[in-house]
Amino acid sequence: MTNQIDIEALSNAERSVLLYAETCCVDYSGLLEAKRMNSDDLDALRKLQGVGVLTFGRIPGRLLEEVGKYGRRPTHWVTFTDAAWELAHALRRKRAERIGVSRAMVNEVLAERAAVEA
Repeated sequence: MTNQIDIEALSNAERSVLLYAETCCVDYSGLLEAKRMNSDDLDALRKLQGVGVLTFGRIPGRLLEEVGKYGRRPTHWVTFTDAAWELAHALRRKRAERIGVSRAMVNEVLAERAAVEA
């Protein structure tokens, strides 16, 4: 499926919510919090569901209090397909390639050390 979805063609909202959902799948059994999403995020999840990348929905109201007993207040659930995992992995790799200012400073000092030691 990921070969049909170009990560460059994904909107910022689609990228962001996919990575948020991936984190929730790993750390919180796929339970999402509405307070961490906006309408663009929900639209992006619907779009990703529409193309078969994931499934998601609202947690049934009668369960909200029970699932909220553990420090979080989840309101939605998400389940990833293999394609969603592949997309999330590709996005994480791409994000990891970005070098922030702090890391650039570290890299510069490491390069200076290597030059001195050579």
